[in-house]
Amino acid sequence: MFTVKQLTIMGAGIVLLGIVAVASSRFPLASDAMASAQPVARMPTFVSVAPLRAEDHYNVLRRFSGRIEPNRTVDIGFDEPGKLAAVLADEGKSVTAGTALARFDTELLQTERARLVRLLETTHEEKRILQNSLEREEGLAKKNLVAMSAVDNLRISLVQVSGRTADLEGQITMLEARIRRATLFSPFSGSISQHFADLGSSFEAGQPILRLIEDGPHNVRIGVDAKLCRDLMIGDEHELLIGGDAVAARITAILPDLDPATQAQTVLFELTEDPVTVAGSVATVEIMQKIPASGVQVPISALRDGSRGLWEIIVAMPDGDAHRIAVEAVEILNVNDDTAFVRGTFDLDALVVTEGQHRFVPGQPVVPIR
Repeated sequence: MFTVKQLTIMGAGIVLLGIVAVASSRFPLASDAMASAQPVARMPTFVSVAPLRAEDHYNVLRRFSGRIEPNRTVDIGFDEPGKLAAVLADEGKSVTAGTALARFDTELLQTERARLVRLLETTHEEKRILQNSLEREEGLAKKNLVAMSAVDNLRISLVQVSGRTADLEGQITMLEARIRRATLFSPFSGSISQHFADLGSSFEAGQPILRLIEDGPHNVRIGVDAKLCRDLMIGDEHELLIGGDAVAARITAILPDLDPATQAQTVLFELTEDPVTVAGSVATVEIMQKIPASGVQVPISALRDGSRGLWEIIVAMPDGDAHRIAVEAVEILNVNDDTAFVRGTFDLDALVVTEGQHRFVPGQPVVPIR
């Protein structure tokens, strides 16, 4: 058993130990304070970067569209007025060269020809009679049985009849030509695109009756920016986009004047392949244009929104043997599918950060990975 005195001494010791423990928790040892005051070393972060290379231009892909057109398209009509008697080729029908396409009514022409033929037969008979009379009179004149004046008159009459005969023959020949031309023939192989007159309708000379489009490879007429035409040459090969397909074509002509409606210069292409194309379809050509400008190409992923509507890139700036993060403002001059051409406040010895820009703050040490 402890005495009262021993218990008092033990209680005082316990109280003293509590005071020391509290004091130790509030006032750490000097060695602990020094240890906590030492900075903790931060390990640099690895970052994906790409170099910045100065360029004096950027390329813009320009697209220009035009229409496919056949080599030849002709609106066919008659040389004289008349009434349409027959249309021999339907719309959409393919025809070969020399195929009869349409015919107008030749009843009046045939009637006139028949009349002239009868007159010609009469003059031939008259000419035969005069020829026989002249031969007989010339025989009598040699025997001095008739006067020479009678022979001369017969000769004059014979000449006049011969003249009428030749005139009638000429008229008949002309009528026959008009009758032949009463039928329209295809000047080349092609397809009937459109009818302009109906059966039985009257028409004027030269009025189109139908439209014929030539078969075979088609041409393409495209309006191109006049500045780009300076770099184009006849014979250049290009690919045209037609209905989603790439078709090889060659420049055959560059017209010297501007289209007043589009202010573009017309370039004619010849399709070097033979795809199934339809006249009037749209064809597109892509031409690369070089734009002079100072700047650099950066990946689209390197761009981020900045303040006041500006754009920014994160770069790793050289800092002795290391690199530190910096933010640079940029102006976007052109954007392609996966890159942008920019200029800004960056130095060309910096490395642009291409991924994870949100993880970095200015001044942060990094280890570039290319």
